[in-house]
Amino acid sequence: LLEGKGAKQTEEIEAEVHNSSKHNLGEKTITDVCEALIGAAFMTHNKPGEWHPDQWENAIRAVTKLVKNDDHKMLQWSDYKAAYAIPAYQVGEATASQLDMAMKIELEHPYHFKHPRLLRSAFLHPSQPYMFEKLPNYQRLEFLGDALLDQASITHIFYKFPDKDPQWLTEHKMAMIGNKALGMIAVETGFYKHLRHHHDQIQHQIQDYATELLEAKSISNGAKDYWIAVSDPPKCLGDIVEAYVGAMFIDSDFDYSTVENFFNMHIQPWFDDMSLYDTYANNHPCTHLHNVLQQSFGCMEYRMFKKEVPATNNSESKDVMHAVMIHHEIVTWDKNTSSRYGQIRAAKAALDMLQGLTPMEFRQRFGCNCVLEEVEEKASVVQADCAI
Repeated sequence: LLEGKGAKQTEEIEAEVHNSSKHNLGEKTITDVCEALIGAAFMTHNKPGEWHPDQWENAIRAVTKLVKNDDHKMLQWSDYKAAYAIPAYQVGEATASQLDMAMKIELEHPYHFKHPRLLRSAFLHPSQPYMFEKLPNYQRLEFLGDALLDQASITHIFYKFPDKDPQWLTEHKMAMIGNKALGMIAVETGFYKHLRHHHDQIQHQIQDYATELLEAKSISNGAKDYWIAVSDPPKCLGDIVEAYVGAMFIDSDFDYSTVENFFNMHIQPWFDDMSLYDTYANNHPCTHLHNVLQQSFGCMEYRMFKKEVPATNNSESKDVMHAVMIHHEIVTWDKNTSSRYGQIRAAKAALDMLQGLTPMEFRQRFGCNCVLEEVEEKASVVQADCAI
């Protein structure tokens, strides 16, 4: 009807139908969809073991489009290199000591550094005074290497285990590149010998760990998981492995295949049989927190996230803040320079806070009705992603 009372009723019915077809989406759902779109763009063109920058162009464009952040305006891989301002220390003339160290490390991993001073920086502990060599410590390179090893490990297990869910993939990714595994890699490669520091206890801690690890290996009969039962390594050992990968990536003009080569040579062989690490992966604080929230409390409205924030020392660098949010309330947080260890501390703090709560107390504390909604909708608990 074009006019009259009937026409008005028709318009009202159409408006009601239109409004009823809309559904408000939560922030987590929107985030998940955006991440899935980026993943789809990546998967469409990526060729495992045959990396070429053109393969990632669509994924790069998807990130730029969806994050809408001034810090990420890249449209192709070469834009990352163009955005990198080469620091003066990187291209400075290397000393005899720095050249000698570069030659020794090249024997431990077959990559030749064009900039030995950049490599030296990857092995300078924060305790080492800047005035000694006028070089920055490894923290920024560690941050970069952390992200690169994340990419390499996630890609590896994603393709190798197409039937595994996100929870399993995340747990076992953390087993591959957690501090315990990287500490072992530092000793296996020999990198641990090159750390330069100015701290009374570090050398003793490193030597004690290396001795225990090598003794465990000698009686393991070739077991790939021999390092699990050994004491935790000093954090700095994992740091220098990550920093080395970050330095190599920059030195190679952002050639990601150098990262893949390192991962395939020094990390992947220890994880051919991932079933060896099932129990180990389940003991990670992030995994434990997911299990407590989902299985003990039946809560699905939570997330773990990270965000870069200005450093507390007023320098140009940035710290990383990790937080655990339950029903839109930040319950624990950690602010530090390290991406990986911040998430562990935030997860442990959340576990401590939740310890002793009954399901009823949890629901009252956070206004959680996820269990009731799950029963009504007959929905299964969705496995959450530990990655932060």
